[in-house]
Amino acid sequence: MKKKHDSINQIIFPPAIYNFLKFADEQGVDKTVLDCGAGGKRPPLALFYIHGYKTFGIDISETQIALANDFAARNEIELTIRKADMRRIPFDDEMFGCVFSWNSSIHLTKNDTRIAIGEMLRVLKRGGLLYVNFLWNKGIDMNLGEERNPGEFWRENSIVHSCFFEDEVDQFFEGCDILYKQKKEFMLRRNNRTRNEAYMDYIVKK
Repeated sequence: MKKKHDSINQIIFPPAIYNFLKFADEQGVDKTVLDCGAGGKRPPLALFYIHGYKTFGIDISETQIALANDFAARNEIELTIRKADMRRIPFDDEMFGCVFSWNSSIHLTKNDTRIAIGEMLRVLKRGGLLYVNFLWNKGIDMNLGEERNPGEFWRENSIVHSCFFEDEVDQFFEGCDILYKQKKEFMLRRNNRTRNEAYMDYIVKK
């Protein structure tokens, strides 16, 4: 007999999301989670949902929200995703046990990244956990576009990628405990082109 959510268990989510869930479970945080950048056809919030978390998400793209809502409907789960900007998170202070943003805040300018992380920390409960990943300056790909400000690369379609040094990121989390930090670099082949990518993963406790 097919068990409920078997189809979700068969999906391979990003390893960083499993790692964050593991930290959250081990730390015993309040089981409320907010995903900043929650849209898409395989929303990572689903993993938290089937592990007993009350899930909330925001995304700036109606198209990506529609994809996530379609996934939720097909799998009979409730993710509670709404349209909103992570630079102005529409929730009260200290509302969530954990907050995360995977591959979303990398599309903000450096100043907007600082604002967004401030907002994520604002809605995070004391003792709660935050996961964010960043593009690492070691892996800058010149195809990211024109460097208009140090570490900020713009494409013609107005998409920005911000690349950080480690000490820049550490400053975002002053007053928090950095529980986990990992730098990773790899080669990625796409559209018959090989490029270098590098990221930094952070898990911090408020």
